[in-house]
Parts: sequence; C-alpha cells; structure tokens
Amino acid sequence: MIPLEVFYFIFFSNWKLGLNLINKDVFIVEIQSKDLKSKTLLEKVKEFKDKGFIFSVEVSEGDFSVDFYLPLSGIFDYLSVKFNIFNPEKENFIRSIVELPYTLKAEDIDNNEDFDKALKLGFDLFEGEFFTKPEQITTKEDTVNKLEILKLIRYISEEEDLNDIAEAIKANPNISLRLLKYINSSFFYLKSPITSVNRAVSYLGKKNLLSWLFLLSMMSVAKNDIDKEVVRLALFRGKFMELLSLKINPDSNIAETAFLVGILSLAERIYKTDLKTILKDLNLSQDLEKVLTEKIGYFGELLNFVINVERNNTVEVKNFKKNYLLSDEEVADITVETYKWIDTMFEILG
Repeated sequence: MIPLEVFYFIFFSNWKLGLNLINKDVFIVEIQSKDLKSKTLLEKVKEFKDKGFIFSVEVSEGDFSVDFYLPLSGIFDYLSVKFNIFNPEKENFIRSIVELPYTLKAEDIDNNEDFDKALKLGFDLFEGEFFTKPEQITTKEDTVNKLEILKLIRYISEEEDLNDIAEAIKANPNISLRLLKYINSSFFYLKSPITSVNRAVSYLGKKNLLSWLFLLSMMSVAKNDIDKEVVRLALFRGKFMELLSLKINPDSNIAETAFLVGILSLAERIYKTDLKTILKDLNLSQDLEKVLTEKIGYFGELLNFVINVERNNTVEVKNFKKNYLLSDEEVADITVETYKWIDTMFEILG
C-alpha cells in the first residue's frame, strides 16, 4: 500500500498549452476520461508518452465502459476512480477494470469504510480527507512530548537576543546538528561552511529560524508513511500559498503569513492535538484559528485555492485564476517550484 502523495499527480485539462511546463521526472499527468474522446488529445498523449511522460486517466462519472479503457492501458499507467459517489454500476466497473494493467488510485477517500472498500477492490494508491483528519489523542503525556520543539519555538519567538537563542538551541545537540546541516545545504550559496550555531542563527535571523524549526517539528512527529505524506501535503500548501501570494502581492511579510496558514491547515492531523493548543504553544494569534476553520479573508481564499488544486476542482481553480489575473503558466511554475522545494526539504530534514 502506497499513500498517494508518494507520487505527484498534476491534473492537465488545457492540453493546448503543451507539456513543456511540466517536469516529466517529477509529475504524473492526469487527464479525465471524458477529454480522451478527442482524437487530437489522445494523439498528443501518445506523442509525449514516447518522450518519457507518465499518464493517469481519471474516470469521469458515467464513463464505465471497460472496452473504452482496454486500449488505453497501453498508454496510461494509472487509473483514478472517485469514491465520493459510489454505486453498484461503479463497483461492477472497478471489479472488471482491476484485471487490466493499471495501477489503481482511489480518490476522495473520506472515511475508514471507503478506505477498506478501496483496499478490498484492489486499489494501490489513496487520496482523501481520511488521511488528513486529526487522530484521537490517547494520553496527555504523549501530546506534551510531541510538542517539545514547539516550546523552543515559543521561547525563540519571545526572545530578541540572538546569542540567547543560540544558547537555547545548543542545549539540544540534535537540533544543533540539524541546523548546521540545513545552513550548509544547497539552499544557501555559502563560500565556506558555517560550523557555529551562533553564526547560523545570526545568518538566518528569527523569522527564517522559526519557519525552519516549525518544519523540523512536523517531521519529528511523523511516525509512519501516512504521517510523512500528510507533512508533505502541509509543506505543499504552505510553499504553494507563499509563492502564490508573492505573485499576487510582493509583500514578503504577507507571503510568510500565507506559508504559515498553509502548513497550519493540517497541524491538527500532524500534531494530533487541537488547533487552540498548537497556536498557544507557537505563541500565535488566535485570529489564525478563524482563518483556518472558516477560510475567510485573503488567506482563506489562498487556502481554498490550494485545496481546490489538490482536488482537481477545475471550476473553482479557473474562477480564482480569473479573479487574480493568473495564467495557467504561472500556476504551473508555482506548482513545479513547490515540489522541488519539498523534495529538498525532505532530504535535509528527513
């Protein structure tokens, strides 16, 4: 069993743009079956298949003819089926299609019943709210241990003296080593390595240091593959929203808040505790809770957009791009840059 986020699926509806915007080594391109009725598009897919691109076909509602998907199995490696609308006709289709050489991907898995059903039907990849919902906390002590780094974050957010901040970090050798690994990574073009925690803290400054610690804290509580993929999704939301905000408004302070909102949107699932506790331990304004729960205001709009991108809600995505005068190319560039950043962060923090 492999969680969906191990792979990067990008929904591709405007094929006339060409696939040159998409890194074939990073993405799997997903196309709805209803669009494959176009012979021109199908020929285009075959052309790029020969160039090394990997494709997934998403089953559109009502497109349940096995004969239609049989010849496509030589072109498409993956087949996606939504579970939000499930009926006997779709189940019979799945039982027939499972014999074909596709890797099956189940979408919109929102509860344990859907997950069990998809497993029994032979699906290999899974995506949905079920994997991002908070889990029940078993003990208070367990929660406290998982929020240890957040306590350090709170201390740093309240402390102005960089030397005192460096001393607090040096009290934890593991964090100190990770910090030095991060500062000497390819993110920073340093002429010579930094070997001092004090110098690393001074170089980063408080804001960048706090963002790094927050990412580190999320990685530290990820105990299994599904947890790690939720962290990956949180990083996607954060970085995507940051880059999107910079495209709309060059104010870096606004972009930093957008990044924070993105990763906090899955914080309950990652830390397995309620949002109020997390915001308190991070010393963050409780106003963020309203943004995250009700998705209101500018940051709420950005969060809604990235979630719609994840779910391939093409109508909502199109409306947002129209409202903010964003082109398909700009959103594609942001998506690619985001995934590259995530891979680098996982390599450094993992």
